[in-house]
Amino acid sequence: MDFITTALSFILVLGILVTVHELGHFLAARMTGMYAETFAVGMGNRVVGFNKLHGVKFGSLSEEQEKEVVDAKVTDYRIAMLPIGGYVKIAGMIDESMDTNYLASEPQPWEFRSKNAAQKIFVMAAGVIMNILLAILIFAGIAMTDGKTVLDTTTLAFVEKNSVAEAIGLKAGDKVLTLNGEKPKSWADMSILLTKNVGEDLQIMVERGGSSFPLRIPGKTLVDALAAQQPIGWIPAGTAVLINGVETLKPAGKLGLMAGDTILTLNGTPIFATTQFAEQIRANKGKEIALEWKRTGSVMNGRLTPDTDGRIGVSLAPIFSGGLRKERYGFFESFAVGTQEMVSTITMYVASVAQIFKGKVSVKQSVGGPIQIAKMSAQAAELGILPLLRWMALLSIILAVMNILPFPALDGGHILFILIEVVIRREIPVKVKLAVQQAGIIILLCFMVFVFYNDLTR
Repeated sequence: MDFITTALSFILVLGILVTVHELGHFLAARMTGMYAETFAVGMGNRVVGFNKLHGVKFGSLSEEQEKEVVDAKVTDYRIAMLPIGGYVKIAGMIDESMDTNYLASEPQPWEFRSKNAAQKIFVMAAGVIMNILLAILIFAGIAMTDGKTVLDTTTLAFVEKNSVAEAIGLKAGDKVLTLNGEKPKSWADMSILLTKNVGEDLQIMVERGGSSFPLRIPGKTLVDALAAQQPIGWIPAGTAVLINGVETLKPAGKLGLMAGDTILTLNGTPIFATTQFAEQIRANKGKEIALEWKRTGSVMNGRLTPDTDGRIGVSLAPIFSGGLRKERYGFFESFAVGTQEMVSTITMYVASVAQIFKGKVSVKQSVGGPIQIAKMSAQAAELGILPLLRWMALLSIILAVMNILPFPALDGGHILFILIEVVIRREIPVKVKLAVQQAGIIILLCFMVFVFYNDLTR
């Protein structure tokens, strides 16, 4: 994964999400009769932009041009230097610009300060609403075009060594009956239930050899694994190992293995996972082993010797040989599925944030910044358009939840001010608003420094 791919993936994903968020504020401002001076994607100096007076112009506008734009009540649409956010500057509002020039005159009909509380809250919440709608639209689009593949099993075929699954005592052949009292119906349900209360200790009821008994999953063990992006280590029944490619001059090529073959056994041991197969090959380097594989319905076998590096010259991928069910959805059903996914994602994310405030999950483990987002965006892009879209939907929800928090300088902070003014029936003094806004920005900047450092030291 090179730097250019990572950077482009980051700019594409964050650019779309920020544009959609700011478009919500902008459209809501227009709908309520407010004048938006600036619509910016990115922060910092203006790189290029467009307005009705000056057309397309590179670089910053002069003070005279800025005044002309404001006097004519037109919006300057711009791309700014730093691709880490965006903003809509609405006339008559104290925001990140700290502009108080409007205080020299009486409130004007097109200004934020002249509108009622409901209109102000609508404008401030519109960005979050747009991010939620984008997530629903993406989830619905995926459901409508690709459907949903369901793996109808909760039985384990294999447990990876040194994994969370092994640490809590799970074994191959175990069937998961309940997770925290809830019964999973599919493999996807197990993943959802596992992360539903991340940070909390979980109880898992397992059936083994005709008997059922409970196992405990320590919350910290799971959090540490998720923070390190390590898999849980349980492989579902019906999983097999597919050969994606073969190096002709390596042991596998000499034996006659071909892309599309499915590995069945190694030295008589059934193979279910790519990690299991690779581990067994490394354990037998320089030793002859017996392989059994399937090709277009026929079972074949042969013997080969892994090289001294513990390789046989194949690329592998997991494949599901049974228990798969494809669910298809119509137009309206897709939006119901999209809404359901959005709600479950918000629930899981809010639960995760709650664990941070409770002190059960460390901020260092849980918080990722631009570098981490860029890496994961590039990884999703390499997997294809659908994984990238799903990652974008997840980030859109995270952006929405973070922005609605009642913290100064965030949308939720502005909404909190408006609600306080409704209760006290008068406007909060401008000096107070400025002080709180400045404090909020300083804290957010310190937080950004922390997440950058956290990304670099992961």
